[in-house]
Amino acid sequence: MEPVIQIENLSFTYANATQHVLCDINLTLKPGEIVVVAGATGSGKSTLLNCIAGIAPTHIGGTLTGTIHCQGQDIETWNVCQRSHRIGTLLQNVETQIFTDNVYDEVVFGLENLATPTQRIPALTQAILQEFDLQAQTDRPIARLSAGQKQRLIIACVLAMGQPALLLDEPFAYLDQTTSHLLLNLLKQRAAQGQAILIVEHRLDLVQTICDRTLHIHQTHLHPGPPTLAAPLPSSPTPPLPSSPIPLSPLLQTNSLTLYPYPSYSDITLYSGETVLLKGDNGSGKTTLLRMISGLVKPTAGSIELLECSIARKRIVEIAQTVGFVLQNPNHQLFADTVQQEVQQPGILASTADRILVQLNLKERAEQHPQSLSQGQKRRLALGAVLARQPRLCLLDEITIGQDTQSLQLMLNLLQTFTRSGGTLLLTSHDPAVAKALNAKIMEVGEKGR
Repeated sequence: MEPVIQIENLSFTYANATQHVLCDINLTLKPGEIVVVAGATGSGKSTLLNCIAGIAPTHIGGTLTGTIHCQGQDIETWNVCQRSHRIGTLLQNVETQIFTDNVYDEVVFGLENLATPTQRIPALTQAILQEFDLQAQTDRPIARLSAGQKQRLIIACVLAMGQPALLLDEPFAYLDQTTSHLLLNLLKQRAAQGQAILIVEHRLDLVQTICDRTLHIHQTHLHPGPPTLAAPLPSSPTPPLPSSPIPLSPLLQTNSLTLYPYPSYSDITLYSGETVLLKGDNGSGKTTLLRMISGLVKPTAGSIELLECSIARKRIVEIAQTVGFVLQNPNHQLFADTVQQEVQQPGILASTADRILVQLNLKERAEQHPQSLSQGQKRRLALGAVLARQPRLCLLDEITIGQDTQSLQLMLNLLQTFTRSGGTLLLTSHDPAVAKALNAKIMEVGEKGR
């Protein structure tokens, strides 16, 4: 059986870098096969997919050697557009591959680009939107979708096109449990129909039931089998609990918060040192709730009190003195020229910044530009930059995505230190291990379709 993808001796070095990020990669992907590539955050997994898709080196710069064949043809000279006729790609940051304003049009866009017969497009579009439970959002502007809904939409767009090969970079990020199981079943069906599927994923427990092989990247090379779990890096000593009693007055109180035309949220009361996980399906309104508490969105009804004072007339910069917010997409809140500067903001001691970078295993990258990091590293950096300001309340929106086991443990260690020192966490996550590790209380949010 002829391979769909055949990679021989592939190596890649980024522009202005002196060392390979990938070296002598050999990989065969056959029809009907599901192969998972794992590895540490920043090890080169996404880069491998970018090389196959043609994004590297053409659009991100660098030097690529070796050969890539697709269905027996050398595709070295093929651009991204030419490769996309045979290779469907889901990028890690789905916002970079949204091309229209409307949900229905987004699915149609991909089908039209593959010259799908016009008469087949409406039926294909409706079928895939129904599979991914997006019928209610068919005419909705994409900008109004949650991150999980955007993820579902772009996966739907990729699967609708039906290319022989699928490259999926952390496809389960942001997906709720129901949609994750739906996607697992769809991928099994697609493989049974002959599609070859290459998945980059950290949550091996999620994909091990459907994959034929697991590989991992370590020190620039591709190895068979799952990665060996590294011993956790030593965490910094945990500071003692505050000697003064925890105040009886709440840090945060919400009352009948509403954003028209959706139903009101349940009320929240948070005290110092507490951790609460917001749980709900994609589109249930978790991110919107965090944005209202941070002052980025004004509710149409209801009230929010911080330290027993209403935030209704406060500017965002005033709220930010008490509330830190780590966004879902780290690219939206990294502004400095170096990793060090991102954490060592005005008023932050160099020793504090250094300690945080060490705790998050980013010290060796202190002089790099933040946008040169992997998505997982960017999320750790965004967390460090927010915690460096020592907020009383920290809002975390799906920030544990893209972390290998060791990196995730480093983040959890830092967050546990924060709460033991009296800080309060309000977070979203679809990973049950995160809630368990942080000993979080669970709060159900909204209803499907918010």
